[in-house]
Amino acid sequence: MQACAALGRPALPLQLRRPLHARPAVRLQRGMAVRASMAGAGAGDDPYQVLGVPPNADSTTIQRAYKKKLSEVKGKDEAAQQRIEAAHSQLMMAGLSARLKGGVSVEKDVLYADRARYFPWRPRLWMAAYDILMYSAVAQALMLAWALLSPLTAGTQPVIWSAIAGAVGNIIKQNRLYPVPKGGPDSPPDEKKQGSKNILRGFFLAFLATFCGCFFFYTLPDAVAAQLGRVMPVWFYEGQSMLLAIGTCTMNWLFTAFTR
Repeated sequence: MQACAALGRPALPLQLRRPLHARPAVRLQRGMAVRASMAGAGAGDDPYQVLGVPPNADSTTIQRAYKKKLSEVKGKDEAAQQRIEAAHSQLMMAGLSARLKGGVSVEKDVLYADRARYFPWRPRLWMAAYDILMYSAVAQALMLAWALLSPLTAGTQPVIWSAIAGAVGNIIKQNRLYPVPKGGPDSPPDEKKQGSKNILRGFFLAFLATFCGCFFFYTLPDAVAAQLGRVMPVWFYEGQSMLLAIGTCTMNWLFTAFTR
């Protein structure tokens, strides 16, 4: 106090004077309390029940359920939205922890989530629902029957319509895997673009299937024969339209039924 008086500063009462090292401890305790309260929010909720998925659900099913649930309550029920987001975060962190610990079977999408993906638009193996399988089989069978029963009048039209039917089936499948949010104009930009992404993905898969069908069923055999110095049989060239239709219908059904 004498030193303070000598410097012209007012002396502080004893109860207001505390060691400087005590102040960070107070801040630390407050920060721990805030984090604890945040961690305990919604701790009693089962994340699987909140998202409506079984305990053995994979990351794709969890992501699909999360987007669907979020689109239903966004802008309507803030508490439900927070529970859904907390459940999704909890399950994602559980998958990451399983990966870091090792010795646990983790899905590839989670295992390599932090790695750069080459060709992110590449088709990935995925089994379609039964109704999409049946729709694709009937549509492609009709196109194939058209090409085989009326080869002179059909021409390449079955190829074109097969690609269109494949695009429709893939768009329906993408909309089920990645539902379009219904949040309205207040939705984030990424969610607003989901519908256009699904359409582009569907047309991309149909284009790739049509290209593969034409290439493997007609172009490749003809190129291999030319490289070997041989000529394909006459029926191969006379039945070009039918071969293209067979390849296109087959590949469009496979891509719609087993890729995403």
